Amino acid sequence: SFGKRVLPKGWTKETTIALLGSADFDLTGVEPGDNPRLTAAAILGSVNIIADEGTNIALSGFSLVGSRNVKVMGGDGPTIRLRAIVLFGSVTVKPPKQD
Repeated sequence: SFGKRVLPKGWTKETTIALLGSADFDLTGVEPGDNPRLTAAAILGSVNIIADEGTNIALSGFSLVGSRNVKVMGGDGPTIRLRAIVLFGSVTVKPPKQD
């Protein structure tokens, strides 16, 4: 694992590549800037993105023997454009764990 990265307030463009490992992004409680875009590439690895419920995820990209999953219910939150490129791996957007 490459650790969990918390994005700064007002972020607009971020990219991550998980090659033979995993990468985690924590978007909870962070208001993005205008037209936020996130590119996630998972090659024999996984990218996990934690987002608040209500966040709208506009998913694009492709997967080859892998998966792209959005487990966050959209709502009145910000819209994040996520380009997910997956080769033998996964990109998952999920809500924070509930205690």
